[in-house]
Amino acid sequence: MLSDHRIAGKSWLLTTRAAKWATVQVGTGRTVLEVAGELDCDWHTINDAVTTYASALLKADRKRLNKTTAIGLDETNFIRLGSKGCSDYATTVAEVENHQIIEILPSRKFTDVARWLDKQPPAWKQRIAYGALDMSDAYASVFTVVLPEAKQVVDSFHAIALANRCLDAIRRRVQTQQLGHRGRRDDPLYRARRLLRRGEEHLNADRAERLRSLLELGDPNAEVAIAYRIKERLRDFYRTSDQDQARLLLDDLVSHCSKQALPPELQRLGRTLRRWFDKICNYHLAKVTNAPTEALNNLVKRIKRIGFGCRNFENYRIRALPYAGRPNWRVLGSMVVR
Repeated sequence: MLSDHRIAGKSWLLTTRAAKWATVQVGTGRTVLEVAGELDCDWHTINDAVTTYASALLKADRKRLNKTTAIGLDETNFIRLGSKGCSDYATTVAEVENHQIIEILPSRKFTDVARWLDKQPPAWKQRIAYGALDMSDAYASVFTVVLPEAKQVVDSFHAIALANRCLDAIRRRVQTQQLGHRGRRDDPLYRARRLLRRGEEHLNADRAERLRSLLELGDPNAEVAIAYRIKERLRDFYRTSDQDQARLLLDDLVSHCSKQALPPELQRLGRTLRRWFDKICNYHLAKVTNAPTEALNNLVKRIKRIGFGCRNFENYRIRALPYAGRPNWRVLGSMVVR
C-alpha cells in the first residue's frame, strides 16, 4: 500500500495535521496528557509526535538566533535524587536581549558547557559581545576559554543579593551575641529584618525612623548599620550613570570593606567584590544582566510543575525549549517529517 507523507508519516498513528497541532498545543504550555485526552489517544503517541516535530522545528528555525549578541548562563534544578535531597542540575543558555532560551544542557560542569559552546558555528560565536553570569567560577571559565573576546558581566541581582546575605549574617550574629538566642518576635534586630532588606529610597520617614530606633536598641556597635550602608552603596553603584564614577565608587567600597576594624563578614564581601571587580564594572558597558535567564528558568519550572516533575531529560528539554525558546511556529506549517 502506498502512503502519502502529506497525510501521515510512515508508521505514524497520527495524521501530519494532528501531530503538528499537538506540537503547538504542548509547546505553548499544555500537558501531553491533556492533549492526548482531547485527541482520545495514548500519551506516548502524543509524546512521540511532539518530540519529533519540536526537534525538527528548533533545528529548522535558523533565524531564531541570528541576532544573538549577548548570552546568559545559569543553573536550574532538574531533578532531586535519592532520599538525602541531592539534586541534579541543568544549565540554561539564554539570549538575554531577546529573552529566549537557546539551549538546555544536562550538566553545569565546565567541560560539558564549554564543549557545547565550542561546537557552535564560528559566525555565531563571533557575534557574542557580552556574557552574563552569576558569580560562578565554572561559567566564568567557560566564557574565558571559549569566548575570550566577550565581556563578562556579573548580574546585578546576584551582587546585591550577596550584600544582603552578608547583612543578614551580621544581623543574626549580633542578635545571638547580644541576647544569647536566635531572633524572636519582640527582639529589635528581628523586627528590623524586613526594613533592612528594603532599599533606602523605599523607606518613608516613619519607616526610616523606626529602623534607626531598632538599630539603636539592638546594634550597640553599629555593625548592622554599617553593613546596611555598604549594601546601599553597592546599589548606588548600579544606579550611577557614569562608568568612570561607578568604577571609583566600587573601588572605594571594596577598600572600605577591607578595613580590619570592620566585621569579618564585610571583609569577606570585600574580597569577593575585589575578585569579580572588572566583571561587576562591565555592567555599565551595556547594562546587560542575567535577569532574563532567571525569568526563563521560571518558565522552565512551570513546565515541570504542570507535568508533576520530569525524570527524562530529553522530555524535559523538548517541553521547555518550544515554550521558552520562542520558535517561529509558522515554520512548522511548511515542515515535512517522513
